[in-house]
Amino acid sequence: MTISAGVSLRRRLEELYRFERIAMRPGLAGVERLLERADRPDRAFPSILIAGTNGKGSTAAHVASILRAAGLRTGLYTSPHLIRFEERIRVDGTEIGSEELTSLLAAWWPRFEEEKPSFFEAATALCFDHFRAARVDVAVVEVGLGGRLDATNVLVPRVSVITTISNDHAEILGHTLRRIAIEKAGIVKEGGRLALGVDPGEARHAILETAAERGAAVSLLGEDARVRVLGMTAEGTEFRLRTRSYDGRLRTPLVGAHQARNAGLAALAAELYLEGRTGTEIASAIGQGIPGTRWPARTELLQGDPPLLVDAAHNVEGATTLAETVAALWPGRPVVFVAGFSRDKAHEAILRTLGGVASRFILTRYHGERATPPDELLRVAPTGHLDCEAVDDPMEAIQAAKAWAVRGNGAVVLTGSLYLIGEALPLLGVGVPRAL
Repeated sequence: MTISAGVSLRRRLEELYRFERIAMRPGLAGVERLLERADRPDRAFPSILIAGTNGKGSTAAHVASILRAAGLRTGLYTSPHLIRFEERIRVDGTEIGSEELTSLLAAWWPRFEEEKPSFFEAATALCFDHFRAARVDVAVVEVGLGGRLDATNVLVPRVSVITTISNDHAEILGHTLRRIAIEKAGIVKEGGRLALGVDPGEARHAILETAAERGAAVSLLGEDARVRVLGMTAEGTEFRLRTRSYDGRLRTPLVGAHQARNAGLAALAAELYLEGRTGTEIASAIGQGIPGTRWPARTELLQGDPPLLVDAAHNVEGATTLAETVAALWPGRPVVFVAGFSRDKAHEAILRTLGGVASRFILTRYHGERATPPDELLRVAPTGHLDCEAVDDPMEAIQAAKAWAVRGNGAVVLTGSLYLIGEALPLLGVGVPRAL
């Protein structure tokens, strides 16, 4: 792990990525020791902490946009990145600069050598130190995995947010919705505030139990914030939002009914954080912030012939919302899915779910040891009623899909792992803006 002074940013990042091979360290003791070495940068700013199975990043992006519209200097920490590590750490929409990241890595490297953190612990420490140096007014932070034992849970947020609960990472979080919910409810603090997007059922009940035990006040999507979807186009999703401060029509640039839901939950969370301002001020921030949200490669429609929709559906819940979005966007139109997944995902169930709206599957992979070989995906694909093929190279898979769609006036969906999407975007000539 030792690196001499003066090495390039690329070299330092290559070494940082090797931390991913260090096993996850359950518990907060390791990251707290690491942060203590820099006088606890996590205590330098107030925060909003967002957990959930799906929608964390989109909700975080909406929250950050609303708070920026309210005039707050806002940090945003999300994961994973698509193309560049720097995307994970943004202040007022602009990712951390190369010089700033180089300086941070040089300052933190001796601490990393001593503490031997996981990759995510190291990235989180870098982020929090950058936010401290940038003097952010507030940080919007996406949980990495779970909640209770996640490195981000060293924060004591003014508002906690839980988006949805479904089965994913069961080997780490548990095999029942109740167990998963309890893990994610670990971000709820004593006497804190929670904006909750989870639908009624055993998962919501478990979270409400935890909140009650900790004396936390809960605001519910569906009661304290109500969303009604009005329509969906390639330009975004129209919906009506009603909260304590806002009542009116809005459009999020993100496509899909679930993105309207994410925007509504974000408005609820921001409203809680901005409490003390006038209703007019909060409504103005919501009215400007939601339409101003930018979040690349999350139900993002790339116009062209054929049109190509990009979205990471890496679990069954995500596949369900993607299938609903595709059905609403292109009713009756043939759609070819280019899909690739990591090894730990429920491939058969995801492909079966997407098969309800797919005309064809082209199964591929990203480059990395965690990727599932396309031939393995082909063995569990719904070949009984769909044409399916395995293509190892992702660019060849996308080109084949586009050619098929052009011949039949169809559309293309690129989905599965964010690692696949991040690898494919540059091949498509699409970048991730350094400033959102």
